[in-house]
Amino acid sequence: MNKEERIKLYRQVIGNYGEAAQQIVAMEECSELIQAISKKLRGRETNLEEEIADVEIMLEQLKLMSNESLIEEIKESKLQRLEKRLNE
Repeated sequence: MNKEERIKLYRQVIGNYGEAAQQIVAMEECSELIQAISKKLRGRETNLEEEIADVEIMLEQLKLMSNESLIEEIKESKLQRLEKRLNE
């Protein structure tokens, strides 16, 4: 599925279930990712890759429900700060 198809699907999902419901799902998926990371750090079997995929899908939906250009601006600023710290 290409980017345009994913965006169309995300918009349909948001339209069908609503922003609030998708925000709740995003929180649940983040929680599952946290749990998978914790299990991996303790040497237990985990579905980390699946949880990463789920969170990435929800993040893409959250971006559609937010100010994407502001998100990119903030992300760029944070990446520049990170790069500066590494080079100090």
